[in-house]
Amino acid sequence: MVFIRFSKHRPKQASTLKGACKIEFIMDNQMIFVRIATEEDIRYAHEIVNETAASAVARGSGISNRTVESIAEKMKGGKAVVAVTGTGEWVGFAYFEVWQNNSFVANSGLIVAPRFRHAGVARAIKERIFRMSRSRYPGAKIFSITSGAAMMKLNTQLGFEPVSFAQITQDEFFWEGCKSCVNYNILENKKRCNCLCTAMLFDPHKAEGGQSAKNINRLQVMRLECTAHPGASLVPFAEGTNALCTALNDIRWFSEYVFPIERDLPDPVRMQVTAIHTDIMTNNLAGQCSFTVEIRYDHSYTAKEILNTVRNHIRSKFDVHDDILVSNNC
Repeated sequence: MVFIRFSKHRPKQASTLKGACKIEFIMDNQMIFVRIATEEDIRYAHEIVNETAASAVARGSGISNRTVESIAEKMKGGKAVVAVTGTGEWVGFAYFEVWQNNSFVANSGLIVAPRFRHAGVARAIKERIFRMSRSRYPGAKIFSITSGAAMMKLNTQLGFEPVSFAQITQDEFFWEGCKSCVNYNILENKKRCNCLCTAMLFDPHKAEGGQSAKNINRLQVMRLECTAHPGASLVPFAEGTNALCTALNDIRWFSEYVFPIERDLPDPVRMQVTAIHTDIMTNNLAGQCSFTVEIRYDHSYTAKEILNTVRNHIRSKFDVHDDILVSNNC
């Protein structure tokens, strides 16, 4: 599990455990986990449906009805993201759907429980569902239909642009879902050209110069210059840990840790120790040990997520160098 801790106002250090990829927030002394939904999360479906409907009424906007069955289907199919507290309280949700032979992906249904809003949860869910869509369907156009200003801002930051309805999927089954919206008559009268909602589209070919399939398989590279220092013992009269021991423990972590992998995707992060330097004598606790780590990663993880994970697991201090693109075949 990848945990990224956030306070209500600023990010904090992260922690990591093995398992499904998660993003963790701390808000009002509660931990909030953002992760891919599973069948076990179907228990939240009623609450998700009810809060989605109530939120639309409160905003005075229309929305297509979501059923408990449809939410459960997305969770079973691995096409949803859910946010929950450490005690199992539901916090937020979103899902994606695929249309027209994988040529379009819709990011939909983002909802956050009222008391957890304005804490960055919506952004984390949106970024997660967007990355899932990009990873699984790198050549697909991703669209979102919304009437909320905050969601439009998030979409814009991810590279979405406002478009006409003619530029998103024309699958009739998708538009059937709009019939339950209170504004469906407006959509009909305008012959499905536009409505009170705004359609926003992420076109991978346009965003990446027409080379989406190539760029999605490119890796970024970071180089960490790490320095291990001796550590004092917590036990009275014990010698403590010299820098070499600290470095060896950290090097072992870099060599053995595996970032969570979703489905059958290739390894998202690869870490390799490339050099070790030490000035430590046999009984010299004051010396230092330095080593270099090369980290190659794809779009499944951000540099911030990776570095927070590293900070939470190693005792060595490090500086970050280089941030370049290389071919996945290198």
